[in-house]
Amino acid sequence: MLIQKYFVTRQKLVDDALEEYFVLSSRNTSKFDKAVRYSLLSEGKRLRPILLFAVYEMLKGRKNIKSLNKIMPVACALEMVHTASLVHDDLPSLDNAKYRRGKLTSHEKYDPATAILVGDALLTKAFEVLTEMEDKKKAVQCIDILAKAISTRGMIGGQTVDLLSADKNVRINVLKYIHLKKTGALLQAATDMACALCDVEENQMITLGNYALNLGLSYQIIDDILDDVGALDILGKESEDSKNHKTTYATLLGIEGAKKTAEKLLSDAHKMIKNIDNSDVLVEFINRIKERLP
Repeated sequence: MLIQKYFVTRQKLVDDALEEYFVLSSRNTSKFDKAVRYSLLSEGKRLRPILLFAVYEMLKGRKNIKSLNKIMPVACALEMVHTASLVHDDLPSLDNAKYRRGKLTSHEKYDPATAILVGDALLTKAFEVLTEMEDKKKAVQCIDILAKAISTRGMIGGQTVDLLSADKNVRINVLKYIHLKKTGALLQAATDMACALCDVEENQMITLGNYALNLGLSYQIIDDILDDVGALDILGKESEDSKNHKTTYATLLGIEGAKKTAEKLLSDAHKMIKNIDNSDVLVEFINRIKERLP
């Protein structure tokens, strides 16, 4: 199968599944459901669900695409959490962003109060969806992994340190912590949950988790570079870091230094998975992130 087709078919699979949630069935909540769907069904790349599928199929073997339906709740939960984080991150009290994925952010389209509730609804729905898994033992494992990825030891922790670091001279280790948690934690959750679903041994889970963290950190560094050069067409949003007086890899290391750091992370990620059988899609993740470098 062509790698490009892999991403297209898996993305459509997730998009179709997400359509089933927050359906406009109740007159009382239809307006709010539209607000949730506005953010959830926007043109996202679905990288986290696709990473879950890629690791799962690498470990289990690539079969009929319909075989992924049994882990679809996990894929949808990942995308719901990711979208919730974007909705909340864009709020006036945080980044105060006007655009996301090429269109108005939730609070600009509706209002901040609605955006807060949209994020809350997506977060809680993610855990409800995980309970739909047939294998309840696996469901509990996935809930545990996802909860830790979101927590103050994960995504929320990274966002908190990011917020506290505004208007400060941030050292490289603090910046690395922010990005590993804000972006890397949920990508690692994707590989960890795939490993849990496949009952792999701990060392392989750690290796794939480190691969995911490298993807997340490199992706965010390239975002910093694109922010610095004002690449709105690639990011689908305006640069908020300079406006919010945040230190970035681009401002700390310079454009060339940041590029080299991202390239080294991606090279290391490739070394981690190059000897694993059927890792072609994981290699393509690396290539796609590298292609974002200006």
